[in-house]
Amino acid sequence: MSGPEAGLVRRCLAGDEKAYRELVEMYQAQVYSLALRMVRRPADAEDLTQETFVRMFRALSRYDPTRSFAAWLMTIATRLSIDHIRRRKVSPISLTQRERDTEEEYEIEVQDPGLKPDEVATHAEEERRVVGMIDALPPHYRIVVILRHQQDLSYEEIAEALQMPLGTVKARIHRARALLKARIEGEPK
Repeated sequence: MSGPEAGLVRRCLAGDEKAYRELVEMYQAQVYSLALRMVRRPADAEDLTQETFVRMFRALSRYDPTRSFAAWLMTIATRLSIDHIRRRKVSPISLTQRERDTEEEYEIEVQDPGLKPDEVATHAEEERRVVGMIDALPPHYRIVVILRHQQDLSYEEIAEALQMPLGTVKARIHRARALLKARIEGEPK
């Protein structure tokens, strides 16, 4: 491990709280961005960001300095995000219900758990389209796209972060891009 992380990790292991804060400041935006892209809820992303750094601190003594620190940290954030998505999965329900004693049906209003319109309105229309398409990808494709194109990790770093073979990473990125291309071409102009 080289760069500023090497010294900060050594200082953290020696009990230097300032070094820990520096590591958090260095990676907080990246971790939050990854979590937000995965879970799509700012409050949940904030919680996951905080939990990522708590876990990082607890596991720092087991960190392998031959690995990329960013990839190792993104592994923690990715796993926490995926676990959160799995826990949050909701069983589908019918949008119509029947009264118990009658045959009369009524509709149930379901709130959209995604971003609120005022939050989305701050982004350009093109970005919203692309973000929506990426968000619609299955989680195993979404995470590789986010790590590659938003976190700028190399294929090797993604393979390391997700602990999967390099060929699997390349295949997933290729399939995710093909899905996105098909969706873009299928949209009305």
